[in-house]
Amino acid sequence: MKKKILFLSAVFLLFSVVSVSIPVSASPQDTKFSKGSVFLTGQIGLNSLSATDDPFEQMQFPLGASFEFSLSDNIGIGSTIMYDKWSDYLGCFCGKYTFKVYKPSLDLIYHLNVGEAQGLDFFTGINLGYTFVSVNNELGNEDISGLKDEIYAAPLMGAHFYFWENASSFFNRVMITAKAGWSVTGDFSGIFGLIGITFKLR
Repeated sequence: MKKKILFLSAVFLLFSVVSVSIPVSASPQDTKFSKGSVFLTGQIGLNSLSATDDPFEQMQFPLGASFEFSLSDNIGIGSTIMYDKWSDYLGCFCGKYTFKVYKPSLDLIYHLNVGEAQGLDFFTGINLGYTFVSVNNELGNEDISGLKDEIYAAPLMGAHFYFWENASSFFNRVMITAKAGWSVTGDFSGIFGLIGITFKLR
């Protein structure tokens, strides 16, 4: 499990570094989505990933990051990784179970570029990923939750909000990003929301 997580994290970082190193002609002052744009987002989930009935010691918000590189003025490709943690007794006297969930994905994004919308970039797309579940029992008992590693697909939609589009220097690269999606497969299926801060690297 740890080796898989480390491998996927390394792939995420490698993809980010390689994409940033690709030479592009986009202007650094152009905050609209366009070919060659590179975005990095730190984000929190607005709902828990918990998939047990009576969780406690939950993280208030799942944590994660997304990276995107634009292949054209409308199409982007990137990756996301999310992390959540909670505990549960699973209705038995067998000690506390602690669950850790890692969700890396490949992201395919289409930017709508609706008219001349000032300060807005609407997009839709899909996350194609894998959920890794790590379970630990304080007494060393076997996991009886039934949760397992699984493939997932999650159609999504969202928007970048450019509140400081006409600012100079650092602030004209900063955006608020909101996403809503629906994970359609497995034990962790359901509607989710994300909100974060996006920085345009180029």
